[in-house]
Amino acid sequence: MEGSPEHTPQLEQGENVFICPLIPANGSLYRIGVVAKVVDIRRQLVDIAGHEPVPFLSMLIEGIAHARWDTLSTDSGFVMAEGLDIQDFRRMCNEYPVVSGAGWVPQGGFTEFRSLGDIPVTVYGSDIERNVAVSLTGNLKGLVSLEAAHTIEHAMIRSLRTYGLCTVRTLQEAMRAETDELTWSVEKSMRYAMPEVLGNTHAGACGNPMTNMAQFYMVQELTEQLGESGGGDYELGQVRRTVMSRLTGDLGLTTEPGLRALQGLKKGMRHDDSPLSQELCKKILGRFPLGPWQ
Repeated sequence: MEGSPEHTPQLEQGENVFICPLIPANGSLYRIGVVAKVVDIRRQLVDIAGHEPVPFLSMLIEGIAHARWDTLSTDSGFVMAEGLDIQDFRRMCNEYPVVSGAGWVPQGGFTEFRSLGDIPVTVYGSDIERNVAVSLTGNLKGLVSLEAAHTIEHAMIRSLRTYGLCTVRTLQEAMRAETDELTWSVEKSMRYAMPEVLGNTHAGACGNPMTNMAQFYMVQELTEQLGESGGGDYELGQVRRTVMSRLTGDLGLTTEPGLRALQGLKKGMRHDDSPLSQELCKKILGRFPLGPWQ
C-alpha cells in the first residue's frame, strides 16, 4: 500500500495501492511499479478441508502512474511503500528510455531481417482490460546485427514478464540470462540427443533455423517410423539421435564439447552473446514506444 506508518490508509474502494513485481531470482521486490486505484474490492473466505477458512481480498484496480519506492515497512498487516517517487517515463524518454509492460501481457515476438538498414523487432501480447491483441515495434537498423536484434527481442520479452518494465539494466541482465539458457539448451540437446529442448527458455520457445529444423525433422522421422511399424511401437531414442545427426550435418555444426554450444547458439540459432554497453542499450530502447498504445 501507499502511505506511511503514522497513517495507515484503509484498504477500501477509491484508495491507492502500489503494485510492484516480485523478482523470482532472489525473492525481493522490484523498486519500480505502478500506483493504482482500487475500483472494486471484495472480502472473501476460502474453505480448506480440515482447516479454518482463509480470508483474502479480491480487488479490481486501475493503474494511475509508474512510481519508484524508497523504503518498505509493515504496519497492521500491510506492507507500506514509503517515499514514492512518480516516474513520468514520457518526459524522461530522452534521458531514460524504457518499455513498459503495464496494462498488457507480452506473449512473444519476432525479428525481421530485410537488410542491414531495416531490422524491425516486434513484441506482441494481449491488452489486459480489453483482451485484444497489441504489439510494439522498434527498428534497430544501424545499431546492431540481425543476431543481436534477435537476442534483444527475447531479452525484452523476458524483462517485461519479470519486471513489468524493460530498462537499460534489465535489458542487459535479461540478455545474459537468455543467452545462458539458450546455450545450455544447445549443449544438453547435443550431449543427450534431445532436440525437443532446443531453444526453450523462461521467455518461451525461440524461433530460429535450428529449432525449426529440429521440429520438422522430428515429425519426419516419427512419421517414417510409425509408417514402417504400421502405427505400432517406435524407438524414440533412435529418432532423437537421427534428428540431431541430420541437424548438425545440415547446419554444419561441430559436435565437439566446449565448442558445439557456442557454435550452435551463433550459427544455428542466430543469436549474438556479445554484451551491449549502456549507451547502446539506451539507443535501442529509444527506438521503441513506451507501450503498445503509443
